[in-house]
Amino acid sequence: MALTEQVHLATLWFLSARAMAVAGADMPTVQEAATGLYAQAILGFSEEDCRKAKSADHISNKTLIDCLSGVQQLPKEVAEKILTGVMMISYADRKMKPLEVRWASMLASAIDVTPDDFQRCCVNARVIASMLRPHGAPA
Repeated sequence: MALTEQVHLATLWFLSARAMAVAGADMPTVQEAATGLYAQAILGFSEEDCRKAKSADHISNKTLIDCLSGVQQLPKEVAEKILTGVMMISYADRKMKPLEVRWASMLASAIDVTPDDFQRCCVNARVIASMLRPHGAPA
């Protein structure tokens, strides 16, 4: 994948993640850290790709429609990783607010996941989120 494609994909990730954070009303430190960790560890972006993707040149003129359209064009495996990561951000506080459910649903519809695929993404997101905030840690 060429650098420009990586930066484009990273931009889609950070736009999707920010939309989920806004849907949750705030972005606690654990969610913010999880966004960057997921970008590098699961999606495979370099720190430089992440920096470029979050720059005003790449993200400031993007809308949620751009995000949904971009995610819709991704290979299903990559799109499902983005969906899983977005839900992981929401689950970081062990609950999903109505707007978070709506954003996850919109992403799932855009990538046309089956109910079984959606459930698998949910389970994976919960597992990752539970590793970020061990049981008993304050939400």
